[in-house]
Amino acid sequence: MQNSLNTKHPYYNDLRLNLRAIIGISLGIFLFLLFFQPLNPQNPDFNNKLLVLAAFGGITLILLGVLRIIIPSTFPESFTPEKWTINKEILWDLLFVVLNSVAFVFFARYVGKIPVTFHIVTIIVILTLTAVAILAVVNEYHFLKKRVIELTTGTIDYKDEILPKENVQIEFESENKSEYFNIFLDQILLIKSANNYVEVIYKEEENINKKLIRNTLTNTERLLSKYPTIIRCHRSCIVNRKHIQKITKGNEGLKLTLFDYPQDIYVSRQYVLKVKEALKTY
Repeated sequence: MQNSLNTKHPYYNDLRLNLRAIIGISLGIFLFLLFFQPLNPQNPDFNNKLLVLAAFGGITLILLGVLRIIIPSTFPESFTPEKWTINKEILWDLLFVVLNSVAFVFFARYVGKIPVTFHIVTIIVILTLTAVAILAVVNEYHFLKKRVIELTTGTIDYKDEILPKENVQIEFESENKSEYFNIFLDQILLIKSANNYVEVIYKEEENINKKLIRNTLTNTERLLSKYPTIIRCHRSCIVNRKHIQKITKGNEGLKLTLFDYPQDIYVSRQYVLKVKEALKTY
């Protein structure tokens, strides 16, 4: 579950699309409040009621604008495809839900003079969650549409998109950042968990060497996640599929035979489909 949340997730930063989506969502909130009247401002004047209801849409417009346009534009290095993950996307959406819901409650209570009950708070939270869901669907739709266009027009460089560059050097570091170890990606045969350490088994010229680094396999997998040749096959083992000689099925399940490595590597059930898919696409 943790690995899935740390999967890279592209941040869709198209200014025109975000503006249209944010304005549309804010206008939708205003129209919903106007026609269905789940919130009823205690004001006899219709024009004043209209302004209060429009202000709810304005709050959403401002918050979405700050979180989705202003901050990403101010700190673009934090929203790059290399750094943005599903986990960060969820936390960013939750931040908006909290801020928008709190702002709505305060505005309803002190400006709209609306009694804040559990029912009112529930409506506000549902409205905010709906806004987040709509924005996510719109962004995902346009991102996938863009990818389809790139695929059909041949504008994607598959080598850059899918395969790692040759001779990429990987820097392993200990958890306390006191020890470092550099090695080329293609040299790595496998990486095994060893209590509080990871054991990097690699090929140097014709020799098979081992290096212990104080870290977790989860952190190591995250470090290597952008390289599709590196696949997790067991809760205690990661392999480089470039060094897989064959895959066989035995009584204990699937096992991998590596070039120049004497021991077979077993694939646990939870990683079987992932390993098969990785080997199929390679």
